[in-house]
Amino acid sequence: NSSSSASSSSFSDEEIENGPLSKTKGGGHGHEYPPGTATSSQVAVNIFISFVGAGMLGMPYAFSRSGWLLGLLALSATSIANVYCMLLLVKTRRKLEDSEGHTDLFGYGDVGRVVAGNWGESLVNGCLVLSQVGFGTAYLIFVAENLHNIAKIERLWTCIACVPILAILVQITDMKKLSPVSLFADVVNITGLCAVLYEDYQVSVNNSEHGRGDEDLTAINYSSFLYVTGVAIYSLEGVGLVLPLESSHVCRDEFPSVMKKTIFGITSLMIVFGCSGYYAFGSLTESPITLNLGGEWATVVKLCLCVGLYLTFPMMMFPVNEVLEDFFLSEKMPKPNRVFRTCVVIASATIAYAVPNFGQFLSLVGSSICTLLAFILPCYFHLMAFGRQGLSYWEILLDYFLIGFGVLFGVLGTYESFSAIMQHTGGDGDESSGGS
Repeated sequence: NSSSSASSSSFSDEEIENGPLSKTKGGGHGHEYPPGTATSSQVAVNIFISFVGAGMLGMPYAFSRSGWLLGLLALSATSIANVYCMLLLVKTRRKLEDSEGHTDLFGYGDVGRVVAGNWGESLVNGCLVLSQVGFGTAYLIFVAENLHNIAKIERLWTCIACVPILAILVQITDMKKLSPVSLFADVVNITGLCAVLYEDYQVSVNNSEHGRGDEDLTAINYSSFLYVTGVAIYSLEGVGLVLPLESSHVCRDEFPSVMKKTIFGITSLMIVFGCSGYYAFGSLTESPITLNLGGEWATVVKLCLCVGLYLTFPMMMFPVNEVLEDFFLSEKMPKPNRVFRTCVVIASATIAYAVPNFGQFLSLVGSSICTLLAFILPCYFHLMAFGRQGLSYWEILLDYFLIGFGVLFGVLGTYESFSAIMQHTGGDGDESSGGS
């Protein structure tokens, strides 16, 4: 969400190279992990930066559709299941290290290769690529919607204008050169989210002074369960970074505790963010929540978030550009390929123009790719690595339950989100997504 991916300023160059999309060589031996140097506090900060992002901006509208209570429960349940599955990956890697002697399992795809063969690695890396591109596209949708809201700039022109600078930034192959941009984007994004939360508080106080109560607030609306769950999964997706984060910790045995505590704090913040926005604007809540904000100060907040998320786009694409080039380009073609990387940016901008609904796009990505990455594959790899004899009855039952739920929810949620997007694009694409 995250954004669901870590910014470049959060990891060293060595950790980036050994990240979720790293391509290791050999059959599983001969490499050793770089020693972890990050303290628990540093790892917690990295987790926070990795998970807190654009998904939060769609949370108030998701709560307005599902009701605050159902939204709270769906987000909490998603968070618990998400942490469980992320730690399954950690357990699976340790099992492969201890029992089979593998020492080059740096990322999610490496675990997939050892457990399920080349197809496992290809599936994981393919899904990670699609999710990263999806996150970047969501940022462009956000920029287009907010600039239209601020200055009535047509979405088409915004999407076109986004391409040139991004096409230059994605050519950078040295993470150190992107670190200042990443740090600036992190500061702007977090400051913007805090400002939105403050604006929600101000609106709520003003509503109370003018006698508007909570009569239009809904507690539960089961018809929007799939939608709010999809947005929750999108917002909490970060499974591809779990193994690099654990490797970076100076004491890997402490990582599960740090992960649980940090994700609990992040989930609590998302609940507060979702409930605050919904309480402030009630049934008029839009997605993203910034569309509800008015006044000169609100315009500054919107522009800051637009700049921050816009500059986060290259960070999303950094770990996937090389994978995309290897997949689509022949060995004879030059790499990094400037034309190809520019085409990827153009493709993202085209999707951002074609899918004007920020909230539905979050739900689509969350229901499809993120569900497969976050729930189905970790449980499957866990079962395959340990076998029935190595797991307790409840572990086997829980793995199969999460796989079954993931498949069912993935099919239904993807269908609903895709249908809603198609219905929305059939109308006026410049309307805000809040009314869909």
